[in-house]
Parts: sequence; structure tokens; C-alpha cells
Amino acid sequence: MASLVSVFKKGRSSKTTSSEELRRIAPWVGFGLVLLALCLGWLLLPLREWMDQLQHWLLGLGAWGVVIFALILIVATFLPMPDWPLPIVAGYVFGFRAFILVYVGIAIPSMIAFLAARHLARDQMKAFLTRRPIYQAIDKVVAREGWQVVVLLRLSPVVPFNLQNYALGLTAVPFWPYVWATLAGIIPGIAIYVYFGIFGKGLGNGVSVFDWVIFGVGCLATIALGVIVTRQTKAKLAQKGGSWRKRPQRRR
Repeated sequence: MASLVSVFKKGRSSKTTSSEELRRIAPWVGFGLVLLALCLGWLLLPLREWMDQLQHWLLGLGAWGVVIFALILIVATFLPMPDWPLPIVAGYVFGFRAFILVYVGIAIPSMIAFLAARHLARDQMKAFLTRRPIYQAIDKVVAREGWQVVVLLRLSPVVPFNLQNYALGLTAVPFWPYVWATLAGIIPGIAIYVYFGIFGKGLGNGVSVFDWVIFGVGCLATIALGVIVTRQTKAKLAQKGGSWRKRPQRRR
């Protein structure tokens, strides 16, 4: 009987280990699938034609084209959905000028969402987030280490960016340290996505070997930075916030 119990425990521990490993590699598998989908879409679908038409339309509107794109980006940042394709599109359409556009278009709604979660819809957001262990861990670790954790979260894909804005509004971090940490933490991600768009635009005009080398180095550096920052973020959440991966047990 004891041997059966030990075998059962080993089986459960092995399943737990395998699930932990799957969770660790899931973001990078997702990142690879996204890149693969973009490459296949670029080759099999008329994405270049669609993007060129969008660029022609937006640039033809002059300043209003910038305003329209900025409004779309601002609205998307408020919603609980991935908005990373928009900086890529901005890089394709507006070139290097897109960095400022995307930076402002993400920074402003991030501040408004923070204030809304803290002062306007605190009870509703708290009821929504407290059912998720990771947000409870964020609350605890931010209370101890403040803006440093905000910077790590901005650099890490552990928590979706748009939901971070609301979750951090419920923590003890003051508004201005949150603002400065956010303004610093979003720079690398925006630069990377905008550059992807610029590189995609350059494919239509011919790309040199040097450009491919820079692109490859940038991708490797992005992955390396993501792995390092994600590990540090998870370590802080585990040490200061408890085991945020544990889910409440269901009653039988």
C-alpha cells in the first residue's frame, strides 16, 4: 500500500514538474508561433498590399492620419487584449517617427487606467483581479519593492501589459513612481516592435545582408532579455508574493 502511495505521489510530482516546464516555455513557443504566422502571412497572403494601402490612406490624411492611429492605439491599450501588432503597423506606416507616436499612445492610457482602477472602479477591479493568484502576488511584492517591480513587469511578458495598468492601480505604489517606471520600462518593447515594422517595410525595397544581421541580432537580444527579465520577475513574485502559481483547490 505504501509503495502505491509513493508511486502516486511521484506521478503527481512529475505531472506538476511537466506542467511547470510547459508554463515556462509557453510564452516563447507563442512568440515563435507569432513570428511563424507573420512570415507565412507575409508570403501567402497579400499583407504587403494591405499594409501599403493602409499606409497610403493614413499618410494621405496628413495630421488626421496620425490622430486616427493614435486614438486606435489608445483605445486598444484600455482593453484587455494584446495590442502589440499596432506598434508593428505604426513602424511600417510611419517609419522611425512611429516610436514617439506609439510611446505617447501607450503611456497616456496606461496612466489613465492606473488612476481609474485606483479611484473610479477600485471595487470592481479588485473583485476581478483577486480571483487570480498572480495579481495577489503582485500586490504583495509591489508593496515591498515599489517601482523596481513595476519596471520588471513592464519588461516581462509574465502579465499582459494592459492588465498590468489596472492591477498596479490597486497596489500601494504611488502614482509618480509608477509613471517614471512605466515610461522607462516600455521603451525597449516599443523600440523592438516599431523596428519590426520598419524592417518589414524594407523587405519590399530590398534588404541588405547587414540589415538581416542587425535584425537577427535584435531578435536574439530580445529573446535573451525576455528570458532574463522573466526569470527575475517570477523569482521576485515567488519570493515576496508567495506561490502565485497555486490555484485554490476545488471541493469534492
